[in-house]
Amino acid sequence: MTLTRTLRRTLAAALLAGAGLGAAAAAEVYREHHPRAAIDPAQGAAGDFSGTYGFWKDAAALERHRDWAGSTDPNAWKLNWKYPDLVDSGDVHAGHVAVDEGERFVRRAAAREPGFLACLGEGRNELKGVAAGYPKYDAKLKKLMTVEARVEHCAKAELWDDVRQGSPLNTKIAAYVKSQSAGLPIRVDLSAAPVMAAYRRGEQLFYTKVGQLNFACASCHTPGSIMGHKLRGEVPTTPFGDAAHFPTYRTPVGEVESLHQRFGRCLNQMRAQPLKPGDPAYVDLEVFYTVLSNGYPITVPSIR
Repeated sequence: MTLTRTLRRTLAAALLAGAGLGAAAAAEVYREHHPRAAIDPAQGAAGDFSGTYGFWKDAAALERHRDWAGSTDPNAWKLNWKYPDLVDSGDVHAGHVAVDEGERFVRRAAAREPGFLACLGEGRNELKGVAAGYPKYDAKLKKLMTVEARVEHCAKAELWDDVRQGSPLNTKIAAYVKSQSAGLPIRVDLSAAPVMAAYRRGEQLFYTKVGQLNFACASCHTPGSIMGHKLRGEVPTTPFGDAAHFPTYRTPVGEVESLHQRFGRCLNQMRAQPLKPGDPAYVDLEVFYTVLSNGYPITVPSIR
């Protein structure tokens, strides 16, 4: 089989999978997988397989190793990039601006249509603590929902506005919603069967190699991989705790990114075709990543 035909079949299967038709079609495509690491989803962030959890598990641990932060010390990666979240950093960045802009939109929209805020708050006009339980299964909508998906749904249902996932406005509103749970531990409910099923699918995606470089997420973020070693001037870290700071202001690109946008950027770097924010595959991957952050406090706004 020629390379062109192989790539064509791979892309066709990926498109079918994204359309919900992929189980049979995608099975025809040969895929390699990165070796699996032992993960106990019940442990959340504390189950970190890198041996670094003790360095970044809380502000006190980060403070003890503050000298590593942002330095060329070979141990700096063990802080898992959590040091920008130190509460006394005092930095004001574009993440704060995004939260403020998201809040202004929510307040204006709620003044016009009170149902918008109640929709975001799942029946309450109060957003505190709401985001800590996402992603979750919505029995009424019969689908898995992320914070960004909730924003899109509520804007369409209550405002008749199209605020699509991945758009700057959606990301800003999501950042505001997440900020209302800042400091609270993430608590994705794995006892819900659809959530656990999504976790398993996301786990499979995490280890599946894709793209011209034949990389998986795990190729950079598991023991025995590039994790902890230099890669183009950066040092990949553990995926545990990562979901806690999204949406985040990404200094390399000068934008506030949602987790799905970050997935897309990683796929581009792997020379693979990215999907649209909100794609079911991204939702599954977000469930997987967020379960690996269970028990870790939300830190939004944030900067990376």
